[in-house]
Amino acid sequence: MPERAPLVLTPQFFGSLVFDRRTSRYLPFDAESTDILRRLSAHPVDRVLDETADAERRGRIERFFEHFHDLGFFTVDGRFAGVIHDDLEVPPDHLAGPLAVHLEVIASCNLGCTHCFAGDLPRREKRLSLEEIDRLFAEMARLGAYRLGLTGGEPLLRKDIFQIIDLALKHGLAPCITTNALLITEDIAKEFGKRELVWLNVSLEGATAETNDRVRGAGTFDKVLDRLAVLREHARFTLAFTIMRTNLEEIEDCARLAHEVGADTAVFRPLYPVGVAERNQELMPSFADYTEALNGLSRLGEESHSNPTDPVDLHHIDPFSPHSREDTQSVIHQNYGCGAGNLVCSISVSGDVNPCSFLGPDFVAANVRESSLAEIWHRSAGFQSMRALPHTDPVGDHGQTATFAGGCRARSLVLAGSVNAPDPWIAEQVDAERRSGSAVRNPLVVLDVSARPGGRSCQGACG
Repeated sequence: MPERAPLVLTPQFFGSLVFDRRTSRYLPFDAESTDILRRLSAHPVDRVLDETADAERRGRIERFFEHFHDLGFFTVDGRFAGVIHDDLEVPPDHLAGPLAVHLEVIASCNLGCTHCFAGDLPRREKRLSLEEIDRLFAEMARLGAYRLGLTGGEPLLRKDIFQIIDLALKHGLAPCITTNALLITEDIAKEFGKRELVWLNVSLEGATAETNDRVRGAGTFDKVLDRLAVLREHARFTLAFTIMRTNLEEIEDCARLAHEVGADTAVFRPLYPVGVAERNQELMPSFADYTEALNGLSRLGEESHSNPTDPVDLHHIDPFSPHSREDTQSVIHQNYGCGAGNLVCSISVSGDVNPCSFLGPDFVAANVRESSLAEIWHRSAGFQSMRALPHTDPVGDHGQTATFAGGCRARSLVLAGSVNAPDPWIAEQVDAERRSGSAVRNPLVVLDVSARPGGRSCQGACG
């Protein structure tokens, strides 16, 4: 693979986003900071400071440089250690491209989980060819959409999965594969180990065979642990857990299990009532149960920090965690927390583009065989309507609204009948925040439980 600059600056309406290839993360910068990065791209810091007459501004540049120098943003001679991506359309009110694209590479699976968001499988659709996928990846790179989630079904059922991964790497994307791990052999594990930028999310649904197999099928827990023993010898991986009523009592044990099996991280997400899970909504935890599970993980993290002999290190990687809310958190879209069509999009195995894979076929905006991803992202009616802020209509005594005001639009669609309806799952939280006068925030959280220093997860590309 070609050697690439570690950073890429993509202009945005608010300034820019810098993608760090070393961590697969984006950092937002306002217009003034973006201007500094542009100047430091053209000239070393000493020259930029010499050409800055205003003492106050010069001081800001010095402090900016010192801070981001510690994050590896600059070369030895004091230049921006990246490239500037100027040859693209910068819209006035939304991102130049999605931060992450979820590509369904296969619509079949070797399991039949009772909570699968992909719905009933297999589906008979004409899959995108490698040539079509190559063009899609090239366009993603042009849009600054570097995070790629490869999903299914089970991606390892595709015989050309490593060709797809290599196409992604060729274009500078950061691919993440979500798998049930049952098809991993030593040869496959070695192939993953050869590809440094690839991340693997391995799904489990409990810390015991009884809990996991109730959802994923008899015998899967032991089989997955057996495959992980092979995988960890060659490649990094994350354990991905879905928080459900059936595993609430085991969430902290799930974090410990991640360490025991050699995972670098573990991620926890709530069950969404979509796909097969729409027919099994009894699996959904209440929001109170979900929050308590997260609080338990937070306590586990606090105990780990106070006990150096405990190897489990808990990190919050989502600002809306009950224990990690910050008023200074950067906001790069204004749609009450839902990333559908604002931060992410999904593409089906046959090329249908949707603001979110959870929304289903009725929300398909277009197909990449017929329109470019850029055209769909910027101008399709489906994406434009998803970005439109709902008109708030205060009712009752507590400032509740009759429209979507936080959470997940797919959940609003299933539970309340419309993507623009309030999310019933978090209604009590929204009401409490409005009563207190605080800003309504999306209370959903992804937690990163690092079992080794420097562990990182796919975060967002593998939702």
